[in-house]
Amino acid sequence: MYSKINFHNLQNLELIQFIKSFLEIIAKADPELLKVKAQYDALLAIFNEMDTFYNPELANKLTKLVQELDGKRDQALSGIIDALEAYLKHYDPAMSLAAENLLNSIDNYGDQIATYNYIKETSTIRKICTQWKNDDALAQALTKLNLSPWANKLEEFNTQFEVQYMERMELDAKSPDITMVEYRQKCYDAYKTVLKYMEANALLNGAEAYTEVNKSINQMIEKYNLVIKTRISKKDETEVPEESTSVD
Repeated sequence: MYSKINFHNLQNLELIQFIKSFLEIIAKADPELLKVKAQYDALLAIFNEMDTFYNPELANKLTKLVQELDGKRDQALSGIIDALEAYLKHYDPAMSLAAENLLNSIDNYGDQIATYNYIKETSTIRKICTQWKNDDALAQALTKLNLSPWANKLEEFNTQFEVQYMERMELDAKSPDITMVEYRQKCYDAYKTVLKYMEANALLNGAEAYTEVNKSINQMIEKYNLVIKTRISKKDETEVPEESTSVD
């Protein structure tokens, strides 16, 4: 009846948002009508405690900044690479050689830098920018191709990203792991209980009252599964919580 979602792959903030959306769906459909008022109230109480404890407003702000800066540095790097590949076809051999040398300095770190996890990508871009500044030939190549401002922006975005990412990690670190693990497990248990009661009531009393709410829940789960899939494709394993709680 309900789609599956693995709580293990939901980051703390995502889990809070997921449970909040779930509660809103149940509230709109009326927990009493669905005959899950007690189970809904139990989940709501746990959610309110976790929501207050985790400070999701600050976490959400930092997460958005991290994602925005990651996008900016990815775009800057891909833009530089596109420009260098165009310069490879330049009629002036000196321009073409400058582009080739700069591309080689990037290729030394692989051809999928933007897909690396946050920490590895940050380190890689830092190394590239440092090499461009310290190697006279590469620095001159950037100047020759008028790409120095672009390279400076790449370094700037990367540095800003690192600062915001560390703040985001420090926020998680200030939340005792054992406490968040406990809240996550309690949320999982209470969430699963609500679903089980609705499934049982649908069998006993007819599924008509649950058709729309089930549809809304499954659409929400599909949305969050896409969020998980997108993040995993970015290979951001540094963000995945350690505890495992999956909904079957």
